[in-house]
Amino acid sequence: MNQEGSSRTSPLEKGKACFNCRRRKVKCDAKRPICSPCSQFIGGGLHDCEYTERGLAQSQVLQEKISIIESRIQEMEQPNQPRTSVGLHIPYQRPSLSSASTHQNPADVPKALFVRHAQKIGFFLNPHLFDGLSSGAAPIQLASPALLDTVYLWGAHLSRGDGDLAAASHEPRLLATALHSAASGLARAHTPVAVLHALQAELLLAQYLFRAARRVEGAYHAGVAVSIAIGAGLHKIRSRGGRVRAADELSPAVSAAEEGERINAFWAVIALNSCWLAASPASVDYAAVDTPWPLDVEEYSEDSQLLPRQSSATISAFLDGCPNTGVTVSLPALHAKAAIVFEQTTRLAVRCMESGIRTLSDEFNKLDNTIERLKSVLPAGSHAPARLLVVHTLAHAATIQLHRALARTAEASRTRARVAAGAIVALLHETDVRALGCVDAILGTLWTAACQVLVTELGRGSQQRAQCGEAVETLLDAMAVCGKDSRVIELQLETARQNYDAVRSV
Repeated sequence: MNQEGSSRTSPLEKGKACFNCRRRKVKCDAKRPICSPCSQFIGGGLHDCEYTERGLAQSQVLQEKISIIESRIQEMEQPNQPRTSVGLHIPYQRPSLSSASTHQNPADVPKALFVRHAQKIGFFLNPHLFDGLSSGAAPIQLASPALLDTVYLWGAHLSRGDGDLAAASHEPRLLATALHSAASGLARAHTPVAVLHALQAELLLAQYLFRAARRVEGAYHAGVAVSIAIGAGLHKIRSRGGRVRAADELSPAVSAAEEGERINAFWAVIALNSCWLAASPASVDYAAVDTPWPLDVEEYSEDSQLLPRQSSATISAFLDGCPNTGVTVSLPALHAKAAIVFEQTTRLAVRCMESGIRTLSDEFNKLDNTIERLKSVLPAGSHAPARLLVVHTLAHAATIQLHRALARTAEASRTRARVAAGAIVALLHETDVRALGCVDAILGTLWTAACQVLVTELGRGSQQRAQCGEAVETLLDAMAVCGKDSRVIELQLETARQNYDAVRSV
């Protein structure tokens, strides 16, 4: 017994610990097929241990093969680039046994184009993240491989709208690379910055896939983004309730700017999910969200008085109509609020059709009032016109979603839906859509909802038939412009045009 006990507690010879324990820096007892620390790992996901005293672990061998293949692909794609055998240590270097980094910025994929449109598509990180490139910094020193690959993908995609077909031709290859990098990005994220970069990559990928009419894949990556955000504790920033920090949560932010980046990250994820997955089961418990509403990036500072010292029930308070006193109404906050009411009205409309309005009248009226309060504080003007267009359109589309279910039987709801559709059209009259460049593809869904209301009015023989027809034409024209580089808007345009033509032919 004593001999057996001493053998278990004596230190292992160097190199005898399993690969998992060495990587996690945990004391290993070398039991087989799985050691004690790995069998008790609370995170799960550890299988039979790999021991490397006789050579590389299988995962190392596979990673080496992947790296060799990636290097060969790079050499074939860039035959004029000199081969390197030794690489410098850089923060986001792939954990690979081969030395050449595959993350060099392709000269024909303009990153500047991405930066110009970044905030329109959910980029929440510091907008100056890539400024170091002008001083000679390598891209891999500034961002994780997964984030870089997604930025390259968006750069190629946006090049299509800019008429740069040579850069756009890289899009299919860059999509495959970005999907591969994202799949392993979180596993390699061991610092708060790396976690945020992994989250940003997933969010940008989801936006791209939704835009490309690949809804199932987009929903998957949006779900991953939610999981990262919740797992990292981004929904509990400045939470009033005392609680123990979970093991997977990020360590406390070291500056106001870092905290602001985390706050904006969470609300960017909420906005994405509320817009695109409004008809799907809820993936976030809104009652558990304590993080304060986001600010514009430049408003975060060490002495900022714009954020509350403590926060709780942020979304619940908003939906209950509680005043948001003392807090600046920022564009990111308005975007998140507009997305949330759009989601809530979509869900409530389904319930109204299933259960009837009588059982839900209080909830219906409360949400209707919340939407109108939000509309009353939305700013006009030319600041960030593309994003403001999305925010205003979301708010009016929320009214359409809420009242459309009752429009067949309630004249008041029919009028409210028609007025909201008219307000969306009025926004387009005030906006030069062609000058916006890339826009959030959710606009296609919102414009389609407005089209449906107006086409229905045409089908009923409305006295405002000519006016409704002109309004539909305005919506179709906007969809035609934005559908040139968005497959989902292009498909929605085809359906809306068919419905319009069917009514006109009667």
